[in-house]
Amino acid sequence: MGRNNLSSISNKNYSRVQRCLKIGNLHIKNRIMMTGHTQLYGKDGTLSERHINYYRERAKGGAGLLILEQQAVHPTGRNYAAGCMAWDKRCVPWYKKLGEAVHEFDCKQLVQLFACGAQGDGTQYMDDWRPLWAASRIPSAVTEEMPVAMELEHIDELISYFVESATNVSESGLDGIEIHAAHSQLLGEFLSPAFNKRTDMYGGTIENRCRLIIDIGKAIRKKLGPNFIMGLRLSFDEYLGDAGITATQAEKQLEIFKSSNLFDFYDLSAGGYHTLHVAVAPMGTMKEGFLAESAKKARKIIGDDIPLFIVGRFLTLSHAERMLASGDADMVAMTRAHMADAHLVSKSLDNKEKDVTHCIGANICISRLINNREVTCFQNPEMGREGYWGKGSISIVDSPKEISVIGGGPAGLRFAGTAALRGHAVTVFESDADLGGRLNLLKKLPTRAAWQKAIDNLVTRAINAGAKINTSSEMSEVEIPDGLSVFATGARWATTGYSPYRPERNNIPGCHLPIVTDIKTAIEAVLASPDSLGKNVIILDETGEYLPLGLAELLAGSKISVEIISPRSFIGADTQRTLDMPYVMPRLKNLNVRLSPLHFIEEIFEDSISVYDIWGGEPEYRTNVSAVVMAMTQNPNDVLYSAVKERVRAYKLGDMIAPRRIEAIIYEAEKLGRDV
Repeated sequence: MGRNNLSSISNKNYSRVQRCLKIGNLHIKNRIMMTGHTQLYGKDGTLSERHINYYRERAKGGAGLLILEQQAVHPTGRNYAAGCMAWDKRCVPWYKKLGEAVHEFDCKQLVQLFACGAQGDGTQYMDDWRPLWAASRIPSAVTEEMPVAMELEHIDELISYFVESATNVSESGLDGIEIHAAHSQLLGEFLSPAFNKRTDMYGGTIENRCRLIIDIGKAIRKKLGPNFIMGLRLSFDEYLGDAGITATQAEKQLEIFKSSNLFDFYDLSAGGYHTLHVAVAPMGTMKEGFLAESAKKARKIIGDDIPLFIVGRFLTLSHAERMLASGDADMVAMTRAHMADAHLVSKSLDNKEKDVTHCIGANICISRLINNREVTCFQNPEMGREGYWGKGSISIVDSPKEISVIGGGPAGLRFAGTAALRGHAVTVFESDADLGGRLNLLKKLPTRAAWQKAIDNLVTRAINAGAKINTSSEMSEVEIPDGLSVFATGARWATTGYSPYRPERNNIPGCHLPIVTDIKTAIEAVLASPDSLGKNVIILDETGEYLPLGLAELLAGSKISVEIISPRSFIGADTQRTLDMPYVMPRLKNLNVRLSPLHFIEEIFEDSISVYDIWGGEPEYRTNVSAVVMAMTQNPNDVLYSAVKERVRAYKLGDMIAPRRIEAIIYEAEKLGRDV
């Protein structure tokens, strides 16, 4: 297999990373890859130019191997509105174009073939409604749609479609395929006792549950021969206990697949649709490289002759180097890391690792995926826009301007870095001692420390570009210099309690009382003194974000009684999409935090409140309330801008235009920095 073949070693600190890997007749220049991951850039069932530009940028950035986002092999197998079809001949020209784009940089490209099984939506495509196919008649824990248990004729049809899809890849000139049998997708369902309740030759024993994958592999080999590169992606543990695939079962699966002599490599992941929060772990949860032990176990089974790929939050090239040094893996996946910075490999090899924008696990990418929207990274607004914002696209201005940026939060810092890269003389003025704006609040909450890395990423980029940054610099109206100023002064939390759920009133009666405070003030007070809000705190939340949950955890951890009230259907909706919910909610439960969704505050009194169920009934009273914390609306902090806008050329930026999601304001800052 040639696992120790050397390519040109340019950086001795990463000697193992830079070793060539030989898989069959495929030579991969280094040991860093991106796994198949969903971008949702497809159009009419095929790839798009956005796909081509996305993968080309990562090839240009130094990755050795890329695996294309999941490509459905059968009409029942698609599970996103922008999903792509590998069985359709229209995919071939696109695959060819993708190959040409990445091969230009000596990068190899595989195609991940999959079918969604129960994890789909049978009515997603208006002109092609059909029942879902699955191993057994068991609905998804996420989509809840009841599938059809596949008959033998369905299985035969699926196998033929896999062969057709693999043939399309071969004809395109791409480098091979990976069969997706992980994460509770169709083939993963056949492998899992949680989904496979069959009593025929495809169910029951582990050997029977592996049979479909082996049949698919044999059929592809029969058509395309032994030299066609074909690997297999598996979940080593579904984290469902004996109900699902355990590590012991996965070891047996590997023994069976290895003995088949069908597969050229194995790509290990973990989790499934019940445990997506493990497969794509958010910040502050799973340790970096958390599947290293799984790789060690798998290596003992498959030996040294078959390449083994491993994932599991590898965020730096130095960590990948250590993983490779262990000998337990031959290729390290850095998928979200490459979403945050397409050029992390080349920067690291060029001794510019300090310039890498590091993934922090905010999972805004996953949030967009769950919302069925094109995926991007909040730290990297170039992601998905590489066609016009890729590396080298920033133009140097002919006539540099002196630009003052008022506000050192995410919007101001991102703008400063981009504008300075274009040659402008940029100076940032931040009134607080610390940079970061809203992120400074988040980073102080339990498990949220990684937000400091996001601040560091922004600051490093701005400083490296030549921007000057001044903290503790409160600017008055007369201190704003003539010329161009960009105001990124953020927003302030309101305490009126205004809610779109109660359009007939502008505030909650009693909102002016001393027990009422806003969430920012509350968090700062509790961090300074845990009992500063008293012993019985009510948090009224309409954000659905982590902020109120983090405050509740801080308070309850200090033995303070906490209730979160919200008119929404459930509390912390955004944390479901970022996959934080399965971690934070059990912690709140263990701390006896009371959650009251579908409720709202009718009135606030000196030391009590009245609360009502939004569907009716008599109000209830909460007595001995020491504080009511509002996590509701925000108002732009635009006083300084309004005072000087007639005198200076001024732009508004970020939350002071309208308080929004961080990915929106980072995008806006990048765009203004490129346009100004």
